Amino acid sequence: MQYRTTEWAAWRNWVTPNSAKNMSIHRWYLFPHSFTSNLVHALIDEWGLDSHDRILDPFSGAGTTILAAKEVGVPCIGYDLSPLAVLVGNAKTTNYEIESLVSVWNKLERCLHHCNSHKIGRSYPDLVRKALPNRRLEALDSISTDIDSIECSPSERGFFRLALISIIPKFSHATANGGWLRWLYMGEQAEKVPVYFKQQVEMMLTDVVTSQSSCGRNWYAQKADVREMPAADGTFSALITSPPYPNRHDYTRIFGVELMFMFQDWEENKALRYQTFHSHPEARPNRPKAGEYNPPKDLEAPISLVSDNRIRIMLHGYFLDMYLGLREVARVCQKGAKVALVLGNARYDGQTVMVDEITAEIGEQAGLCCNEIRAVRWRGNSAQQMGQFGRTASRESVVIFEIS
Repeated sequence: MQYRTTEWAAWRNWVTPNSAKNMSIHRWYLFPHSFTSNLVHALIDEWGLDSHDRILDPFSGAGTTILAAKEVGVPCIGYDLSPLAVLVGNAKTTNYEIESLVSVWNKLERCLHHCNSHKIGRSYPDLVRKALPNRRLEALDSISTDIDSIECSPSERGFFRLALISIIPKFSHATANGGWLRWLYMGEQAEKVPVYFKQQVEMMLTDVVTSQSSCGRNWYAQKADVREMPAADGTFSALITSPPYPNRHDYTRIFGVELMFMFQDWEENKALRYQTFHSHPEARPNRPKAGEYNPPKDLEAPISLVSDNRIRIMLHGYFLDMYLGLREVARVCQKGAKVALVLGNARYDGQTVMVDEITAEIGEQAGLCCNEIRAVRWRGNSAQQMGQFGRTASRESVVIFEIS
């Protein structure tokens, strides 16, 4: 099936997180493959959304859609399976009482000199201990313990937890490298932990003081699975999100140190890995029944030529999950609601998997109507793919649907 495909190169910088690194509040924490608030604002303006609408982001990640919607006063809720994503989304979108937040910080700052003499009072998984040696873990745990014990509101505690989580990569021997952790055995020494934590908190406080946006509880993130969302039928009038790309990137590993430092033990992290969207080979989710799903014919040819059986299974699972997610989108969104998915095409064994076009067809099965595929950016493949099969760029697109 052919879908209208248009070139939108003007949006090419909006489907990467680079410019968000300098944006107030957005810069607190970013995920790979995040888009920017510019994209969200452009779609809100194009669709004519206002305070009477409600946007959904079922892969809320770094909270970009929720925060961007809050900046222009359009209610928005985000869902994500990762407790790290839920923390980030809520920390970025909370309306803080600045005097109370500064008061908590003044108390917390006085505790920082205890970092070097702290003894850990809890058990950490081996990955965390290996990644944070030479008293780095002790220094980070000291601040975490103080955050948990200080008298403050849950949202204020989340603010300081995010500040602490955000500095862990500066000290970790395990560095995110594509879809994996790479062991570099570098990083700052333990005595710098309170220094970087103070810098992060003060930057975040500055953003809170200088940022003006809507108030109320119309913007938040919660833990939920896109395949079985907790919203009632017809709740949302728009959706803006970016599902994981089928590129083998496993965020439970990339952010494994952070997740197991603050939220999970090893078994809980493994359970999250299994349940995530099937964009990496280790996922093995418990799914609702797919019912009438029929794998698109355009999917079979490229998958049949992929040599690695794990990748074949992953790709079939990815598009099955896409169908289940879009079926839920059709349920929780109102008739006529607009939907935008930021997607990246993939390439395995020299075979291009047209993720955007296949998703458009799957969306039609699920009860959506694909209005347009907007090709916004072309990106290179992995070094391994380029070495074996040459340099063939894959496009990133914004796929536009309407609920029929």
